[in-house]
Parts: sequence; C-alpha cells; structure tokens
Amino acid sequence: MSQVNRRRIGEIQRSIFEVLMDRPDGMHVQELLPRAEELCPATPFENEHYPSQPGVRRYPKIQRFATITSVKAGWLVKAKGTWSLTEAGREAFSTYTDPDEFERHAVQGYQAWKAEQPVSEFDAGEEAEDAEAARLETSSEERDQRAWLVRGANVSGTNVLGRWFTEGFCSIQWAELPEIAPHTPKAELAKLVKEYLPNATAVSQGLSVGILNRFLNEMEVGDLVVTVDGSRVYVGQVTGEPTYSGEKLVTRQRPVSWKNVDQPFLRSDLPPDAADGLRGQLTLTDLTAHLADFAALAGIETDLPGIVLPDAVVPLPDQALAEKILLPLDWLVETVELLNDKRQIVLYGPPGTGKTYLAQELCKALVEPAGGEYEVVQFHPSYAYEDFFEGLRPRLNQDGSGGVAFDLVPGPLRRMAARAAENPASPYVLIIDEINRANLAKVFGELYFLLEYRGTQVALQYSDETFSLPRNLFVIGTMNTADRSIALVDAAMRRRFYFQGLFPTAPPVEGLLGRWLKRHALPAEPARLLAELNTTIGDPDFAVGPSYLMSKKVADPHGLERIWRTAILPLLAEHYFGEGRDIDAEFGLAALRSRLEPPSDAAAQP
Repeated sequence: MSQVNRRRIGEIQRSIFEVLMDRPDGMHVQELLPRAEELCPATPFENEHYPSQPGVRRYPKIQRFATITSVKAGWLVKAKGTWSLTEAGREAFSTYTDPDEFERHAVQGYQAWKAEQPVSEFDAGEEAEDAEAARLETSSEERDQRAWLVRGANVSGTNVLGRWFTEGFCSIQWAELPEIAPHTPKAELAKLVKEYLPNATAVSQGLSVGILNRFLNEMEVGDLVVTVDGSRVYVGQVTGEPTYSGEKLVTRQRPVSWKNVDQPFLRSDLPPDAADGLRGQLTLTDLTAHLADFAALAGIETDLPGIVLPDAVVPLPDQALAEKILLPLDWLVETVELLNDKRQIVLYGPPGTGKTYLAQELCKALVEPAGGEYEVVQFHPSYAYEDFFEGLRPRLNQDGSGGVAFDLVPGPLRRMAARAAENPASPYVLIIDEINRANLAKVFGELYFLLEYRGTQVALQYSDETFSLPRNLFVIGTMNTADRSIALVDAAMRRRFYFQGLFPTAPPVEGLLGRWLKRHALPAEPARLLAELNTTIGDPDFAVGPSYLMSKKVADPHGLERIWRTAILPLLAEHYFGEGRDIDAEFGLAALRSRLEPPSDAAAQP
C-alpha cells in the first residue's frame, strides 16, 4: 500500500534543502542524504530493506525520488554526484515553509518545465517515465517496475483470458494494422494508425496510438500485468518482448508468467483507490501508482517505494496576471484554489462582468503553460446529453445505396476526457459558458455522479463500456444571474460546484472600469455613470457590468452615447418589460448626469 504522500515528499525535500542552504558550493549526495535523514528521520516503512535486495534500504532511493520535481522546477541541480541549490531553490525554501505548499509549487514548476519540452520527447501521460529516469543516479541502476491493466475479458465479445492463462501471455488487437516492430517511435505509430484506420475519429486514433505505444514500447520485462474477469483480479509479470501472431483477437502478444490463476483475489480486497483504477475504460492503462497493492496480494516481491504522485493542479496565478486583468491577486488565488479543491467552479454574476473572459485568461496563463489544454462550449435550451457527451449521428452509407447509418460520435466532454486521460500530469479545463441556460440534469445525465466521484466508473447510455472522469479534468462554468438566479440552481449542482461571484457593485469587479480607464488614460466619467446606474437599479443580480464600457470609444461623447443607447438601455428595457417605466428618463445619460455631483477634481480618477 502507498506509504509516502505529498506532504511527506515535501518534508523529505525540505530536509535536503535545509542541509544545502549552508553549502553554496553544494554537497556530494553520499554525504548529503545521511545529513538530511538526521533532520527528517525515516519512517518504519522507509527504513525497511527491499525484499529483493537484502541490505538495501528504501529511504535513500525515496529521497532521490522526492527531489524530481525540484530539479525540473529549477530549484536543485545534480551534477556528477554533487547536489546544490539555485537562487530560486533558496527562495522557495524560505517562502514555502509548509511541506504541502512546498511540494505543490515544486510540482507546478515541474509541469511548466514539461510544457516546454519538444513533443517528440514527451508523450502524453509519461510523467512516470521521466520520474524513473530522474530517479536513476548512476547508469548501473535499473528502471523500476511498472504495473499495467490489460483487458481481455471482452475482446470483441469474446473472453480470451483462458488462452492468456494457459499459454502464458497477454495481448491487444488492432488486427487491421500490420506487424509493428518493438520500439517503433510514437510518430510512426500515429502514421500507421491514420493509414490503416482512416475512418476512425481523431479521438479513437489518438487512443489507439497511446495503447500501442504502451504495449510495444513502454512495457518491459519484469513489469506487472493486471487483468480482471468480473470481480476476480489476476496478476502476472512480463517475461519477454512483444510478438505478432496475426490472430484477430490476440494479434499482439507479450509473454507473461501469471502468478495467481488458481487463487485470484477480489476487487474488494484492494484499497478503494486501487480498486477504482481497475475500472479504467482503456484496453491498457498504467497502474504503477498502485503497484505495491497488486504485488502484495499476488505474492510478488517489488522494489517500488510506493510513492503517490500528486494530482495535477492548475498552477496558482501571479502578480503579473493580476495586473494584466486588473483583478486582485488574493481573489484570483482563492478562485484557482477552489477550482483545484473541488475540480468544478461556477463564475456567476450579471452581464458584462467578464466571467467568460476571466475563465479563458486563467486557462491561457495557467493551464496551457502547464502542458494542458482548454476548450469552450456554450449551453443553450436545446442542448442535450447527446451534444455534450456522446450521441448517435446519421450519415449516408458509403455503398451508394442512399441508406442511412448511425455513428456514435463523442461530444466535447468525452473528447476532453480522453485527452486528459492520456496526459494525467497536466490540467485540462472545459469551460461551459452560460451553464445555467440548459437543463443540466438532462445534459449531464449519469455524468452528474462523476463530477462528485472522480475515478469511479458508471455505465453509459449509448455504449456498453463504462466511463470515469479523470481527476485532471476541471470544469469552469459561467452563469448569468440576469437569466436565472443562483437561488434557483438545483441542489445537485450546488453540491458539486463551488460558486464564485462577480458583481459590479462588490469586489473584485467594483472599481474595475475606473482602473481600466486609468490604465488607458481615458476620462473617469463612464465609471461614475456606471456606478450611478447600478445604484439606481438597486439589484446586484441585474446590475450592468463594466465590460460594456471597456472601449476607447467611451472617450468620445458620441461613442459613449451610442454604447449607452444601443447596448445598455435595451438590456434594461428587456429587464423592466411590462412595468410601464420610462427607461430613458430613468436610466439615460442625461438623467444620470443630473444626479451626479461634480467631481471635486475634474482630473481625478476613481
């Protein structure tokens, strides 16, 4: 079972940094690690010897493993056996005194480093592979074991596990493709998949490439193979290189020594997180995070220290971003922390408060540099589950008969989930604009459950397979309170999302127009007029946001009048429709100016 969590990794790293703080020239690792252990003693688990290496303690290797993120973050340098701190590392040690915070920022630095690597050097989901390379301090050390879930209980409707256990192998299909040599580069695999599976969707092609790459290139002799048949779990070890049989159901094979065929254990014997890992929908999935659990139940000795890699998070914003979008840094940090905590957040408020703009700016500044992606989808009253997740789409048959066939086509959520699952070390964000304009229960269906229980599998409406939401997939919704008050949102949604308000008469939006006008050296009057307008309206849910007036045209009296007449007054006319109010007399520029006191200093900005 996993024994080393994020906080422990932070504690171990900080002990190493503390020793190096007084050594500007660095220290040899053989001297450094024992001194660091005096400050951060090994736990009983960390002090054990590896079962297969009598006399070799776990802790020195765990110390090396723990510093991976700091190296990639640019805080720690390892050169010819000597470790030393950079200036950034010294600052990080002094700034992030809490071990959780220290490790979280180290991971963010790692993700930023990873995002800068050429695509050819970093395939999706390969954080574990890089971690292994970083753990090896000398060329004489060997790659650590990994564990893989390979499915064989339902291969095109056939259970092939009997052959696996009898003949000693595991396998994947892709019979449409020719024989492929082991260690074929991933780019070549992509070309083959595109050539031989031209009718497959881009998502399906990408998944095929990832699985083939894992089976042919990443899986190595000594790795664990896990497979399931109902509630029974079987574990074996890879004993050789991949081979090509050409058979339809077991096309590509790896020799495996199965360990517990006669005495399989049950899913219920596993810790909950390891059991959830068995519910992954892909044909081949990395289970290394739970290797120790499977090895222990199958009676297999393993050297993996059982470290839990932290979840991917959206990096926290900095002062530069706060200054760019003119919002307080502490509010932005809180918003991102809420997103990281629950994985879902709704930005809500009246029109013109910059909800969608803010969501996109956060993703551009924080998600993309961390190696992730974001996508925007807009809900509307006719939007349904079939549009959002997956649904049947008609197409003409290719045989010229004029008949119609139906394809199961993935929607934006399923496409984004597939990409996130392929790259679990980086954050992926789906922005749902106007989230409250659709019937959410109808749109989300069984996926509502998954927003709260990440990693758990549910059955799907249109396909036989199960599905789970990756933990590195985040959702940012935007909600216009002029359309629907937050008080009317159903309890199921309120429980699954955090809600962060953006209102013109309250921080952080209050004063935003004045700050924007000042930045662009424009007159302050539009900000005073907007404040008076919202005071007159008197309802924060229907206040007018500053973005209507964040245009250089407001410096021209004609430009300001045009925006007011064509954008703001029609909005208010719709809101007060049927009440018999004279909108222009009450909310027009002349009426508002008559109520404003002249500023004490005409040049002053608010």
